[in-house]
Amino acid sequence: MSGSFKNRFGKMIALGAAGAASVVLATGCSPSPKSDELVELERMLQDPAAQELREIPNAARYHQEARQLRRVAEEAREERRDELSREYAILGTLRYRTAVAVASQFEAAERLKAANAKIEEVNPDLRATNESRNALAREIQQLDSDIRAAVREQEARRRADASRRESTFEAAQSTSTDTTSENLQQVNARIQAAEAARAAALEYKADEYERSRAVFNRAESQLSNARSLLQSQPGAAGTILQQVNFAVQLFEEAESTARPIHEEMVEKMRPENRISVLRQKARDNFGGPYTEEEYQGIRIVMARMFVPQEANFRPNTDAMLDVLARLTNEYGEFSIQIEGYTQRRGNVTENLATSQLRAHRVRDFLVERGVDTSRISTEGFGQERVRFSDDAENNDRVEIILRHSGN
Repeated sequence: MSGSFKNRFGKMIALGAAGAASVVLATGCSPSPKSDELVELERMLQDPAAQELREIPNAARYHQEARQLRRVAEEAREERRDELSREYAILGTLRYRTAVAVASQFEAAERLKAANAKIEEVNPDLRATNESRNALAREIQQLDSDIRAAVREQEARRRADASRRESTFEAAQSTSTDTTSENLQQVNARIQAAEAARAAALEYKADEYERSRAVFNRAESQLSNARSLLQSQPGAAGTILQQVNFAVQLFEEAESTARPIHEEMVEKMRPENRISVLRQKARDNFGGPYTEEEYQGIRIVMARMFVPQEANFRPNTDAMLDVLARLTNEYGEFSIQIEGYTQRRGNVTENLATSQLRAHRVRDFLVERGVDTSRISTEGFGQERVRFSDDAENNDRVEIILRHSGN
């Protein structure tokens, strides 16, 4: 701040303070309406973004001066010194815009610093990546050559095997046509039975649960092998039937194992059971006095979470926030409403903005921990809903409502 501005600013404040009593006594009238400049200054200071200027180096000083000028302008207006009030409001607006400009400059410098650091990290990695890529390209080229040779050899063997099978089939065809047809019908019937057993196992998610997955996969392998053998050696009906029958047995075993597990899981996922378990977990983690039942959900009161009159978390709140993130991720079908509050201290309008920022801060923490932002809504209530009368700082809080979205 220049010397001339400091002198002028000090004189203006002193003049406003010294003349207040005499002007009020002399006029005896109600204050004039707020000037457009004062209304605009108050609007800017009430914006939630204005609270964040306090946390940025250098910008905080200009933000504080803007707030002081708003108060002086309001006092001048109440004293019906309208032109002086307007001048204070204009000066406050300029100080606020200076704070915004300083904050933007600081953020740009931080982004530039981060970008330069990232470039320094990436350059050595890029060189190493290029070398690895070149080595992999050479290895892939060699593997491609080996694969082509193996394919040619496999094709030659396949043609030789096909020729032998054709000769064998033609020799035996005249004496085994009826028997082969009957065996194939039996094989196809058992394959259909295996597919039905497989569908029944999948109905109970036997391929997902750990206790049934291995048996189900073995059954899948047996059925796949039987189909392959049926295509390559249709005359091997006895072997194929053994494999298919074993597959049916394994699918039925997998279904028997998975059924009670699946039914238990379905029961647990019923909304009323999920809500009941969530309520108990909330009480266990946050305490009975800080948990309340809501319709189809629970309200968690997270008291004394923030530094007074700020949206910054207090030290040692990480554990509570981690538990909240774990619960909201575990119960993904619940919507999340975050309400911000403050204690009754300071300016009512600024407290409303601070409460909104507190709700946003908790929302951002949950999103960073993997919670889908579409599940979350936020609202700030300022100082109007005091919950704790014995300890004012407990009211620097958020309240989280988790409600089952399917009801």
